[in-house]
Amino acid sequence: MSEKLEQLKTAILADGVIDAEEVITIKNAIYEDGKIDREEADFMFALNDAVSGKENHYSWKDLFVKAITDHVLKDDTSYGSVDDEEADYLIGKIQGDSKIDEIEQALILKIIEKATGTCDKFQDFVLVSFKNLILEDGVIDAAEVKTIKSIIYGAGGAGGAKIDVKEAEWLFELNDAVSGKANHENWTALMVEAIGKYILEDETSPNEVDDTEAEWLISKIMKDGSMDNVEKAILDSIKAKATKISSKLEAL
Repeated sequence: MSEKLEQLKTAILADGVIDAEEVITIKNAIYEDGKIDREEADFMFALNDAVSGKENHYSWKDLFVKAITDHVLKDDTSYGSVDDEEADYLIGKIQGDSKIDEIEQALILKIIEKATGTCDKFQDFVLVSFKNLILEDGVIDAAEVKTIKSIIYGAGGAGGAKIDVKEAEWLFELNDAVSGKANHENWTALMVEAIGKYILEDETSPNEVDDTEAEWLISKIMKDGSMDNVEKAILDSIKAKATKISSKLEAL
């Protein structure tokens, strides 16, 4: 990091928090040339790690998310997307202090929203990280339903705006972990919608449940040995919408 940024970091962190005026100072310093380079991104992560969980001004979160998103998505190498090198960088920085704070979570969700695509490494990191975060308290609340929706429908997610097998399996893993708990009612609605889209909006057998899809559904629903209310709602919805259903699924 340059001496100029080191001096600015020392001055900003003197009182341990980032206030509104300091956010403006930081913004002017890093956007002086209109873009965010790696050195400036390092500077932003260093600041955030130092003030994480403190009573910083709300505009710090906005600036951090914008700056790092710009750094990753507005580069010359892979404009608009997250490549392997950028994934390694992001994962290393986000996990550097052994926690993913609220601001870093917002950054990940913004990248998923804005990116035209992301590499497998980043997709896997997002799914694993948010699975752990979502399941910390053992239930899925309304805010977490919104987070999940952002992940599976974001253009930069594993399936883009569609649902792919990686995301569908992730949803079932979440559901198995919270089955029978006091989850928000929107969780059932999201599961029904997302799994229905995965099964019925594919290119191989649109609006139908073929044998392969039936076998996959059965394996996911019966993985824990029983069918819960969410899984029953999924089957009821698919049965109502599908123009043809495999006899394997009919048996279930």
